[in-house]
Amino acid sequence: MKTSISLFCLVLAHAAVSMAGVRAVGSGPVAGTAGAVVVTNEALAHTAQILPLRRDGGPVESGGARTQADRVLRRLDQVLRDAGSRLNQTVKLNVYVRNAEVVPEVTEAINRRIGGATRDMAISFVAGALPHPDALVAMDAVATALREPPLRRHVAFLPKGPRIYISGQAVRGEIRDSTSATLTALKNTMDYLGVRHKDVVQVKVFLNPMSSAPQVAEQISEAFTGYPPPVVFVEWISGTPVEIEMIAASPQSEGPGIEYLGLPGMTDSPVYSRVTRLRDTTTIYTSGLYGTAGAPGETQIREIFASLKQLMEQAGSDLLHLAKATYYVTEDGVSQKLNDLRPEYYDPKRPPAASKAMVPGTGFAGRTITLDMIAVPATSPPSPGRP
Repeated sequence: MKTSISLFCLVLAHAAVSMAGVRAVGSGPVAGTAGAVVVTNEALAHTAQILPLRRDGGPVESGGARTQADRVLRRLDQVLRDAGSRLNQTVKLNVYVRNAEVVPEVTEAINRRIGGATRDMAISFVAGALPHPDALVAMDAVATALREPPLRRHVAFLPKGPRIYISGQAVRGEIRDSTSATLTALKNTMDYLGVRHKDVVQVKVFLNPMSSAPQVAEQISEAFTGYPPPVVFVEWISGTPVEIEMIAASPQSEGPGIEYLGLPGMTDSPVYSRVTRLRDTTTIYTSGLYGTAGAPGETQIREIFASLKQLMEQAGSDLLHLAKATYYVTEDGVSQKLNDLRPEYYDPKRPPAASKAMVPGTGFAGRTITLDMIAVPATSPPSPGRP
């Protein structure tokens, strides 16, 4: 009995310590969530995209989005335990829904399952087809963690220390050839950066059509022989079937708190960097940011950047220390307007790594764009920027 009590107390102590380096600021798009979460000196688990699958491989058949979301959250908790973590230690939850109509049921399930811990959690949404045709919702999570999991397919461990964000890369062609060529290009990038297969903690694939997800997942697994990384899929609307981005641990421990890097043979852009390398011990994650529903695209974009600037100030950062942006847009005009406006907000030598995807929906009606950001504190010594 004493042993059981001691073990229980140890688990509680672990949970308290694991969240000690987490601070929330602002309000997210779902009541009770954070606008941004500041994570200091913590190792982080990154999961694969978790679908509402049963043990026999089939999706939940009844109960709709709420039941499926609850199943996803229970599976996420099980996956995170392999890395010495729990669902209530999540600092960033990425939610993928079939359409905006299911979001209320999904958020109800999140609030019921995670409870008060959502106050220390950033959250983002995107809508579109999912890898299983009957799925209404899927999720992936970033959570404070203690250890390397025994298997990496569903969750990988990003240790304290330097980490790298590689912007999305794409090579045109038919789906199989495009995926193969893109993975080859990314392997060249990894070699240039000194990143090994086992250093990669998450791969995100922007894909069209989503029915090709099993094939692409198999190609990724083959490319990462022995170290298959957690994979996430997002439906995008593009003439290029696949774009792939990566997160990895970095072997280079010496240098500035954040670096903005170009890549050999690739043209630099004033609005995004090909790679960012972070060495600062603090990482800032924002929730998905939105403008006013139904407002013109430019208005929504400017409102989002105003919210971003305010959140960065509350989190101890600024627009000169942004590391990784994800943009989801639903209209060509909004996408072009974002291209036009980004130079007003970014230093052209120090823009964040980024992926921008045209998608069926942002998760909320009337919102034609959403943005979420990763950053480091303004006190972090930056590199001079790209040449």
